[in-house]
Order: sequence, then C-alpha cells, then structure tokens
Amino acid sequence: MSTRTLTVITHVNNPSIGVLEESAVAGGWTMSVVGPFRGDPLPDADVVEALVVLGGPQSAYDGESHPYLADEVAYLRDVHAREIPLLGLCLGSQLLADALGGRSRPGDSGLECGFIDVIATNPKSLLNGTFFSFHSDSADPPPDAEILARSDHYLQAWRLGTSTAIQFHPELDGAGIDALLALEGPKLQQFGVDVDAIRESIPTGGPQPGRRLLDTWLDDVPVRDPARP
Repeated sequence: MSTRTLTVITHVNNPSIGVLEESAVAGGWTMSVVGPFRGDPLPDADVVEALVVLGGPQSAYDGESHPYLADEVAYLRDVHAREIPLLGLCLGSQLLADALGGRSRPGDSGLECGFIDVIATNPKSLLNGTFFSFHSDSADPPPDAEILARSDHYLQAWRLGTSTAIQFHPELDGAGIDALLALEGPKLQQFGVDVDAIRESIPTGGPQPGRRLLDTWLDDVPVRDPARP
C-alpha cells in the first residue's frame, strides 16, 4: 500500500502542529507543509488526498495586505468542488467560509483566548469539551452549512459536504500553546489576558484534548482513487 500524504497549508514559519503531527504519524500519513505566504506553490489538487489549512496572524478579509490569500480561497473552492476532505482551523476556517459563500470578518465579541467550553449540536460529538482557542476574527458560515458546535461567544464548527471548519486549535499541544502565548504577549497584554492563568490550565500528560478529533477526521478520509479526475 502506498504512503498517504496529508497536505498542510501554513501561514507562519515553523507552525506548532504537535498534535496534528502525532495523529498523522499514528495513522500512517506523511505530511507535506506548504506556505503560500513565503512563495510556496499550492500543490495540484489532482494529487491531494486530504488538506488541512492552519491558522495564522493574517486576517482573511485583508486581501490588500495579504494578496496570496485570494489564491488560497480560490484553491479551497476547487478542493471542495472535487470533494477532497478539507479541514480549516481558525484562519483556515475563515478562508474556507470565504471560499464557500460565507464571510470572514472582525470578531464581534473581541479576542477569544484561552481554554473554552465547546458545545456541539450532537451531544455525542467529539466536539464537546474544553479546547484552546485564540482568535480576534471570525466568520459567517456558508448558507447551507451544517452547524456543528458553538461556545458562549462564537460559532466554533460547521461542515459543508467534505469540508469542515473549526475555530479553535485541536492541533496545538502544550508546547505549541505556550509558544503562541509568548509570541502574542503584547497583544494579550493589550486585551488584559491573564497569560499565567492560561499556562496553568495547559493539560500535562495523557492525550491532548484535540487528538481524538484529528484521529477521527483522518480515519474518515477515504483512500484516494488513482483514477480520480
């Protein structure tokens, strides 16, 4: 059996994807990470088996400052049309909304940073639980999207066909969360976020909270048909 490749679009150098990497390795996947922001070409959708689009400091609606995002949106629209499994995380979920008929925008409840309680529309869903979130932008989902989960302030997950959007960060392990808090220190101070309290809440030992979500998503990716047009 040939090796399966998970394509990952990043918006920062050296992204913190510890949980996603663990999940991919455990599932027998190799990872191909591309960064259009640094000039990496987007791969031919014909050869993509599954695609994950990560977060980043950019705003999806600010195409003037980040012109490559328009190419990403068009690419996600094409990947979705081909029914290739696609998972958008944080900024990735906002770009996915733009691609499929929704709208990215500044978050109307301000910055969301820390461990939040996510409540799924299905009580048995793995989306139920406490997860780490960090964003100040949000998105209105496409009109026909199935709403999967919310928190007190924001829509947290939706699905349309083979595409799924998640606003929080299942891909971050404790080290990744700590690195993000350090990187965004000035912004967090501006919003009065208690960084020490968040650090004290980072789970230690055992499986990371997002691992089962990512394991299940990867397990559900069908084996690609070599004859797929």
